[in-house]
Amino acid sequence: MTEHLTAGEFQAMTGLSAKALRLYAERGIVTPAAVDPHSAYRLYARDQLQHGAVVDLLRRARVPLAELTSASDFPFDQRRQDVALNRIFEDFYLDVAERVAAFDPADFVAHSALAPAVNWVGVVVDLGIPDETEEKMMAFSGWAGDIPAIEKSLAEALEHLAIATSAASWSAVPDTALVGSQQMQLAQSVVDLPSIPTLNQLAQPVRAQTTRDITVVSGTLPRRLEVTFEARDETEPTPVAEAAEGYLHLLAFEHHVAQHGLTAIGRTARQVRRTGRLLSPVDAGSEGVVSVFDVAHKTPVGDGRTPSS
Repeated sequence: MTEHLTAGEFQAMTGLSAKALRLYAERGIVTPAAVDPHSAYRLYARDQLQHGAVVDLLRRARVPLAELTSASDFPFDQRRQDVALNRIFEDFYLDVAERVAAFDPADFVAHSALAPAVNWVGVVVDLGIPDETEEKMMAFSGWAGDIPAIEKSLAEALEHLAIATSAASWSAVPDTALVGSQQMQLAQSVVDLPSIPTLNQLAQPVRAQTTRDITVVSGTLPRRLEVTFEARDETEPTPVAEAAEGYLHLLAFEHHVAQHGLTAIGRTARQVRRTGRLLSPVDAGSEGVVSVFDVAHKTPVGDGRTPSS
């Protein structure tokens, strides 16, 4: 019996393809035991068979390539937990997708209300959403502390600089965000727009509250119609229904705009809190967060209640 196996023999015995074996050699995942000095063919030791088979099976189990370097001491229990968690997320998003796929504009009623121009000051936060499920959950946990702290520091900075605020606050995807970017804008309505030097003063204490990249911004929402939607058949909300709601409202809004020849202001809805800070607890009897779409005001409003279909 020869001491080494050829690459072809090693492939046949482990299940690895020639392409995979070349890639794994380049990445140091399955390294040849020797290289023939005359033919430059890769040669593998027989005691590498177990490692090669494990690597092949792990790839069949969809283990990322970057994790295969630890195949000889692979954390199987941790991987099983990750797979189970990913499966929960997959099932959840399948349920949400099914709900969105069943969208019917007749299921929603649009409410339109004339709103005056409003000045605002806010911050744009880069969220940096990771791809991996476990890292994504850690990011969600970080936002749970960071975003309220940023909002609180903005409110305190506005008060410290004697910038008079009005009731509403909201979050939105900034219109300046590039397609595919991961940004959130938190805004507070104000009586008068502050100067650029004052905005710079606002930025310092807000940045001190987080390690995230933020930018202080300001602007004015013009006089407009604010459009909201309600489902005709309201049921007890579920996590799936809540996750699907934003998509369904967006589809209802696009249908409403097309039906009535409206001009949208902004690409997506604002999540508006009429009174109090956006992320503060909702007191008994007070209004929570509402998805609001803004459209240009062209004609007088009727009774403010228009079917979306």
